[in-house]
Amino acid sequence: MALFLLLSGVGQGFAEEEGRWEIGIVGGLYKPSLKTLNRILSDPSLALLQDPNNQLQPNILFTPEARNLEVPSYKIDRAFGVEVAREINRRNAFLMTLNLWEGETIGNDIAPQITTTAATDFKDVPRNSRYDISITNLWLGWRYHIPLGSEKSRVYIDIGLIGLAYAQMTVDTLLKVTTPVAQAFPVASSLEATGWGLTSRWGFGGEYFLKKWIAISFRTSYIVGRVPKMKVRRFFPSGFSTPPEPEAGTDLQPRPVPGEVLTYANVKRGGTPNDEIRSNVKTLPLELNGIEGMIGIHFYF
Repeated sequence: MALFLLLSGVGQGFAEEEGRWEIGIVGGLYKPSLKTLNRILSDPSLALLQDPNNQLQPNILFTPEARNLEVPSYKIDRAFGVEVAREINRRNAFLMTLNLWEGETIGNDIAPQITTTAATDFKDVPRNSRYDISITNLWLGWRYHIPLGSEKSRVYIDIGLIGLAYAQMTVDTLLKVTTPVAQAFPVASSLEATGWGLTSRWGFGGEYFLKKWIAISFRTSYIVGRVPKMKVRRFFPSGFSTPPEPEAGTDLQPRPVPGEVLTYANVKRGGTPNDEIRSNVKTLPLELNGIEGMIGIHFYF
């Protein structure tokens, strides 16, 4: 409320001009829900089937549940954007907004790996996995300036009516492997996936004019949206250009191929170390619902 009172102070009439173009640079914080992915990463009984971790060979100790690394949920993170607006009159403006957000979560553990040809000879080796997601939102919308009698500042309703979201996901796993001759080397596997979805944005904000052609602003909005599916763009297995095929008779997840839709499922060990039972296979969505808060600087001409 104090901020609204500040923005409604008396000034020099800069906010009352109409028919102008505006370009703004904004930055702030955004936290998309990503509830399905967060649930998968925190539950060892759930697996993202195209995850590089899910491609690792299981053994007596390295069961499907142990193979699914527990990773912290995504947190609130920085967002940046650009706004372009055309003022139609003193109350209304058409608006185009581009926002970029990137989040990352990392998990570490110790994994039991076979060190010789004997199936009972294990060595605990470190494992590190990074899950990176970037979301690009583009909105076409409308801004309504609330009449407060101010001459230098204003508040407004800010709506992104039609929005398009582009999501990119990268999963990197690094595992130390020991060969039968005890020469350790790191193995890196990577998955890249992309997807499209629809979003909208509903919020309010305000701005204060420093001069006729420049203003500072704040905005808070609730974003509603969803990327219904993600598709594999590239998969790099074990850091090798031609990795060995899985042993015959195993029930391991097939190696991801470009265009494959990301899926997740409940997993548990089968009758042998090389077998696993998968059930309730579903497509992975990315839920984008969440609050954003932005501040910015705007130029008028």
